[in-house]
Amino acid sequence: MKQRYSYWLLMFLILPLLVGCISSSPPDIVLKDNGQPCISIPSDEFFFKKNKQFTITGTGIAQVGVGQLSSKFYHDPSKPYYVKTQECIDFDYHFQNNISYSIGFISIEKGTDDNKSWSRYLRINKNQDGTVQLLLDGQARDAI
Repeated sequence: MKQRYSYWLLMFLILPLLVGCISSSPPDIVLKDNGQPCISIPSDEFFFKKNKQFTITGTGIAQVGVGQLSSKFYHDPSKPYYVKTQECIDFDYHFQNNISYSIGFISIEKGTDDNKSWSRYLRINKNQDGTVQLLLDGQARDAI
């Protein structure tokens, strides 16, 4: 009986805590002046490497409830796609207002083989007064 209790304690208390500590922060998303999102690698993710370069190997956009809208892969070694922390990643897509999206991209820190997947939900709400508001993972952020 004690062995079974230890198993459940491990599964429901300790493992979620470990996974929560290991999981990373989501990408930064802010609205630009044109009402489109700027999606970037947060600077606090790599505190000691603030201006570090990353290679973006792929991007993807899906509309929640509909499916994949856009995906792009950057596999040509002669044309790598580099970004720095807090630099907008080009998704080459015009996000519409009042539609929920799931975005994602994969980055590799320049000079390493460590790849990282990033994802987040976003929605740009246009209010009745004409201002737009960014909703991330269901929570309101900026209004312009």
